[in-house]
Amino acid sequence: MTRRRRLLAGGAVTAAAAAIAAVTTGLAGPHGSGLPAVGQVIPAAQRPAAPDISGTTLTGGQLDTASWRGRAIVVNFWGSWCVPCRQEAPVLARVARDTRFLGVRFLGIDIREDPASGLAFQRDHQIPYPSISDPGDLIAARFGTAAPAATPSTYIIDARGRIAWAWFGATSYNQLDLAVTEAAGP
Repeated sequence: MTRRRRLLAGGAVTAAAAAIAAVTTGLAGPHGSGLPAVGQVIPAAQRPAAPDISGTTLTGGQLDTASWRGRAIVVNFWGSWCVPCRQEAPVLARVARDTRFLGVRFLGIDIREDPASGLAFQRDHQIPYPSISDPGDLIAARFGTAAPAATPSTYIIDARGRIAWAWFGATSYNQLDLAVTEAAGP
């Protein structure tokens, strides 16, 4: 390989590594996500406002999170076509059941698919909370710079309507249970 080709190849590898680092940093830290922190409960004074979420549920009803104000809300963006979402579904269902005593509400946002596919997924995985159908992924856009960076993505909105926690990618039981308990606690 000539010296010029080696330099070009080395430059391409460096550029690719920088791009991967930028994406990884954006997902794991405060840069690029529009949130002061990702993966840890955000201090109350730094929490950005969350949008009210409303729409048609997979069962055909209407839901508006404004009626849930005063309670913490866990919002999970998912799709039945998403492999990590299928793996994460039992975790969310279990945390929803285990933290019910805290008064926390759970809401799924089924993105980029028809409601029938989402409803089948919800029934197959015995999801104990409602999901809004959002085939155009319009609800995520309401989050502005704090919008989901991956599918699945999970947010905890505190009782005052602010984003208290966010995670982009599949979450674990221990991680979500701890975050819900901390964000919903006194």
